Amino acid sequence: MKVAWEPRIQGRPLYLRVSGINGGEVEMKIDPVSGMLGQVVVIDVPPRVEVKNRIPLDGVDQNLTPILDRSIWGWKETPDGATLDGSVASSVEELGFIQSEERIGLVFSDREPVRYLRCEDIAVAVSDDGALVEISAFL
Repeated sequence: MKVAWEPRIQGRPLYLRVSGINGGEVEMKIDPVSGMLGQVVVIDVPPRVEVKNRIPLDGVDQNLTPILDRSIWGWKETPDGATLDGSVASSVEELGFIQSEERIGLVFSDREPVRYLRCEDIAVAVSDDGALVEISAFL
């Protein structure tokens, strides 16, 4: 599974490697200036999970791209101001893979989603505290 958003990231992206507690690995490319999620690539498929269809087909915010908090990359002070302290960060989450006739997706947490972003056939579920819950592609 590989998902990319427009506009494309300009320059050198930030990378977030997400490892699953029970297996699986995902790489995300993030715009270093805006924090926009530019691409998600499944490197090692996480275990399959059965999840109710939590992402509705209507009532979602349309044509939006997720923005990630860049603070996990750390900041360092330089004579020119603060800059990111490296381009790769890692995280461990409860990764799961969803596959059905109508969609495939990644689950990042068992938190309850409260907001949904949709860009064409890709939907992103976010928790009340802004955590990424799920990314699904509708087939």
